[in-house]
Amino acid sequence: MANNVEQFSSQLSAKIWGHRFKDGQRGPEYVLEFFNVIYGTKYQLNADMYFRKKSANLRKFIFEGVKEGSKRDTAKLDEESKNSLYGLYDTSGEGTERVEVIREFFRNLEVPLVDGKGKEADRSWYARTLYPLHESLLFFELRKNGESISYERNFFARGGELYYLMISYGTQKDPKLKLSIEDKLSALLTKNVSLERIVDTISNALGDEKNEKDLYPLKKFTQQKENNEYPFLPIIEHSLFDKFALELDQLLSLNIDVYEMFKLLTSLVSFQLTRYMYERSKPYEAYDTLYFFDCLDGQNSQILKHSANSFKRNELLIKDKLEEYFVDEFMNNIGTAEAVNNQLLMWKDNPNTFLELQGLSKLQSRKQPVIKSLLSCKNYQDVTTKLLKTVREVVSDQLKRQQTAIVRTLCRDGGLGNYKAGTNYRYTMTDNFIQSLVFANVKPGETMEFSGFLEAIYQEYGFVIGDIQAKQSGLYESSKLNISYYNKNVLALRSKLKKNGLLIEYSDATAMIRNPYDVVEGVVVYE
Repeated sequence: MANNVEQFSSQLSAKIWGHRFKDGQRGPEYVLEFFNVIYGTKYQLNADMYFRKKSANLRKFIFEGVKEGSKRDTAKLDEESKNSLYGLYDTSGEGTERVEVIREFFRNLEVPLVDGKGKEADRSWYARTLYPLHESLLFFELRKNGESISYERNFFARGGELYYLMISYGTQKDPKLKLSIEDKLSALLTKNVSLERIVDTISNALGDEKNEKDLYPLKKFTQQKENNEYPFLPIIEHSLFDKFALELDQLLSLNIDVYEMFKLLTSLVSFQLTRYMYERSKPYEAYDTLYFFDCLDGQNSQILKHSANSFKRNELLIKDKLEEYFVDEFMNNIGTAEAVNNQLLMWKDNPNTFLELQGLSKLQSRKQPVIKSLLSCKNYQDVTTKLLKTVREVVSDQLKRQQTAIVRTLCRDGGLGNYKAGTNYRYTMTDNFIQSLVFANVKPGETMEFSGFLEAIYQEYGFVIGDIQAKQSGLYESSKLNISYYNKNVLALRSKLKKNGLLIEYSDATAMIRNPYDVVEGVVVYE
């Protein structure tokens, strides 16, 4: 970007939500980065550091021919490495064909990333990822600078590191839960041993270092160089983190393959991070964040509008919180009335001094409105009214757009929010989200009455589907919707649950939610 509003936004949002979430990071990438971190700690949730591995040649092999950066270059293995690999599989002259079959297998494991309109993301080979059928297929994004390859922080922006910290903090007081999650994640990511053997064989042939390890910090209070960047959460204790850990543990208990588990984890983690964003945006502790879901998928304009209004209210929380922190930051930076009056002449003589104070020294063309406003200030009152307003106008819109884009992406990729052409964002429920919601609240092999489920997700998350919870929350009165609309919404959810094999109907009045899966072998569901 030509200016540093993005940097200003990142610094401000870090104080509210943590350093750092980015609007370019996608739902699957949060999970992949979390997996990378937990693997890099050797499946320890209380680690201070973790290692990363590049696997650069393996990736070049898998994605050979895919573009490299914004240039026209493409991923390309050197001939010596290729011949080494072909020779490895060459029995009666079939080395090339065998290797191509292996490459095709891996290419088919690529995690597809699409935007809200279904358009596929245009990523370079070193920013592409594979389904984590085994820990050996976990990759961090790389950056190629000339012939050297280093780690990049663009798309894997630290959201997965922050999620690791949330689960780490959520299990600090519960060693049994901590061990349960560690064991389940280790089992999930190491059980495909045959895949590991193939990856190891290819990596060795291509010259990737097996023990190539770079240590990176997770927590500040470790012995490390001061210039090391580290992920940062503004809070380290919260009941939400405890709940996240319990939900994660329960989902990991399901006896399903890692491919299906990955999709469910993407929904769960995206939803949990959305809740975290909203929680940190609440105007006061007792505030109830509500989500009204459109289970009719936009077929009813009244329900759609009601859900879009619910989404808009929650976005406003985020915008208001940013506004509050922005004003606090501005006022803290300028100091007292006496300090401002003493420094105002100096600021006017050298406006860059003021811009540096506010972290806006690189605004470039957008400096001029701020400087013009500063030069017109005569006293503290002018600085805290006219100048504050100008600075807010310069940075506020983009700052809010970036933060709301993060939550919209989480909602979309998690399956709990989206939009249709010509409409605003609203809360919806995809099949993956419905499944993750049920599995996080109903244990394997157990059942829950449908009406009890609606009440449980209202009490736990603030979800409103039908008229009972709408009346409890106050949404019924404010929406002015006829009760029949809510009833249709409830029936639509029942239909979705039934389609996913999660609901048994005994009569119109009696239906049971069920978790049809068994507990994964050798795992005890945490109590």
